Amino acid sequence: MKQHLHFKLLFIMIVILSVISMTALVAQEGDSEDAEATPEPVDCDSLASIQVELATLLDDFETSLADDEETALATLYEVGIAYQELAFECGYIPPNAGDLVIGTDDLERIYSVLETLDGDPLTGQLLYNGGDNGAGGVTLGCSGCHEAGVVAPFTSGTWTRWDEVRSLEDQFAEYTFEQYIVESIIQPNVYLADDFPIGLMPAIYTQQLGFQDLADIVAYLESQDQLP
Repeated sequence: MKQHLHFKLLFIMIVILSVISMTALVAQEGDSEDAEATPEPVDCDSLASIQVELATLLDDFETSLADDEETALATLYEVGIAYQELAFECGYIPPNAGDLVIGTDDLERIYSVLETLDGDPLTGQLLYNGGDNGAGGVTLGCSGCHEAGVVAPFTSGTWTRWDEVRSLEDQFAEYTFEQYIVESIIQPNVYLADDFPIGLMPAIYTQQLGFQDLADIVAYLESQDQLP
């Protein structure tokens, strides 16, 4: 019975992941062999039907609880996570959003959470310089590449370069400083500063930073208004 419940829980998790769109679609253009995985969007107009589908996963919860309490409670826990993710995907911002690891490269979703948070430049500086871990539990290596300005743009003058150079470029005409920095961190290969090759900055920070971490780092970089 316990093995049966284990496989059932595995099946439930597969269903949950598909419901909250954590699987990826593979898209190919023309004859290109390069495949780009893009997340399948959640249909938030069908929340009621999705909720019913999730609810059915607990139809036999009472029986499962009697047969194997640990596995039944694990199922309840995972379904609860699925509900939370679904609500988050469809626009709900929980009170503890700042503590959550970002976990997505959906910029609009990230911006919507950042609107509810205040960044602390001193905390951002601590994170940036590796003096504290991000929400993902690891020390960030920002200053190691940016302080000297050899392998990445200087930390010093970040806001000034935005104000006097980047913000004047056509591609950033509708951007704020926050949007520019967030995109640079979350999707670092979308835009490359002159003289710095692609791939030097890893696209790993959705798993290392929390939303509050990101707000703090943006606030710190906004304080970098030194003259060129």
